[in-house]
Amino acid sequence: MSNRFAFSSSLGIALAIILFLPAFVAAQGSSAAAKTAAKTDTKAETKAPTLPHTPDGKPDLHGYWTSETFTPLERPAKYAGREFLTDEEVAAAQKAGLQREYDRPPNDPERTLSNLTAFGLTAGLEGYVTNKRTSLIVDPPDGRMPPRTPEALKRPRAIGDRDYIEVDSRGAVAVHADTPRDIGVRTSCVSLSGGPPILPGGYNNGVYILQNPQYVVLQAEYGTELRIVSLDARPHAGVSIHQWHGDGRGHWEGDTLVVETTNFRPEATFRNANPQTLKITERFKRVAADQIEYSFTIDDPSTWTKPWTAIVPLRKIEGPFFEYDCSESNNDIINIMAGARADEKAAEEKKTKGGSELPISQK
Repeated sequence: MSNRFAFSSSLGIALAIILFLPAFVAAQGSSAAAKTAAKTDTKAETKAPTLPHTPDGKPDLHGYWTSETFTPLERPAKYAGREFLTDEEVAAAQKAGLQREYDRPPNDPERTLSNLTAFGLTAGLEGYVTNKRTSLIVDPPDGRMPPRTPEALKRPRAIGDRDYIEVDSRGAVAVHADTPRDIGVRTSCVSLSGGPPILPGGYNNGVYILQNPQYVVLQAEYGTELRIVSLDARPHAGVSIHQWHGDGRGHWEGDTLVVETTNFRPEATFRNANPQTLKITERFKRVAADQIEYSFTIDDPSTWTKPWTAIVPLRKIEGPFFEYDCSESNNDIINIMAGARADEKAAEEKKTKGGSELPISQK
């Protein structure tokens, strides 16, 4: 009796297992499928969004963008060996950057140009790109420009924006300009910041990009200057032809627009490079709906000991841009030159009379 019960019980248990097993396996399969589906859904949620493309299938770079940032071009000594900031350091750098726009020292000649309350031109209103890098330069890895060559160190320094202005410790200003050429091409509004490369400055750091299958057009907000880059594989202009923004030729490498520029004018060559040997290669890659990863490589073996590269994130902003109304040198050059001559006359009179009167521009 007990053996039969034991057999019956064993048989019942076996039958139960047999009957229950498919349901158990099915349940496990459903659970596994659910987990797989959940993982798939999670991946779908975190998958990069589909970015806009033009009718010819290329990434759409069209729109208004800003390069405004508080990240310096070269890595500060205090961040030596560090490529990125912490979130707290990023927030502090942004706060300090905005504060500088409000509180420039009185003897800073750029004070009125960057005063938010006066013109509303700073990052506080224009918006800026959050960047965790300690420098825009990413190569060399130390975030610093490579050394200049012996040839570059001997090269006469090019006249840059405001190089003709001397500011002393009291905030007094002296102008050194014998000819209009002495004040450079920026103050005279001949050529401002149309690039390449695209680098942020004190204000008006926008760039408008327009593209079609044959051309890409880049318009700088500061100076309202245009660069027209052909995409049809035509060769560069002859070596004797030099343009204010160089001669740019573009092509696509996958989803990245690559622009190579040569043939620069000596008066507007980036950082006093050699216009005969300088090549700037820019890369535009749209990485998000509101961001382009823009990078540029400076290659000039007669100026730097090796090429160097920087990454400048571009963030989408609302357009359009107002026209940047420069003086077109109709008044500025006349007034600057006249002021310089008046300073010289006052200095001569001071020497003759032994007086202590400051020159007109220093009053």
